[in-house]
Amino acid sequence: MAGKKLLHCLKKRDLLNSDRADKNTLIKHGQDYLQEGFISDCIDFFEKAGYVEGLIQLKEKSAADGDYFLYSRLAKILQDSPSPEEWTRLGDKALELGKLLFASRAYERAENREKAAQVEKLLQQLSQEQTTDEAMLH
Repeated sequence: MAGKKLLHCLKKRDLLNSDRADKNTLIKHGQDYLQEGFISDCIDFFEKAGYVEGLIQLKEKSAADGDYFLYSRLAKILQDSPSPEEWTRLGDKALELGKLLFASRAYERAENREKAAQVEKLLQQLSQEQTTDEAMLH
């Protein structure tokens, strides 16, 4: 059954706020959350455990997934300053996957004004199409 091994929210909170939490236990719970697809919760456990290897792997995964939000969070936790080229690659992947807001943010961080402008045009077109579709429904 999915989610069976995940902690109750109060137990999770208590563990993450405990000064006596065991590193291996934290990593195990992080892996459980990762397996169930709860990446943000996994990051919480890996960060608390100081599990740098796991955090680096998640950062690489978030780049491959074009996930600006998680990539930014992990870069901050790891005290990493991604290069403009890394931000551009993330933006390209996000754009390829149709994650236009993530692509826009990544291109802005890369200071790639040309690509950011291209994505902004796509976002405006999408917004106009949605407005037109909504008008047709009424």
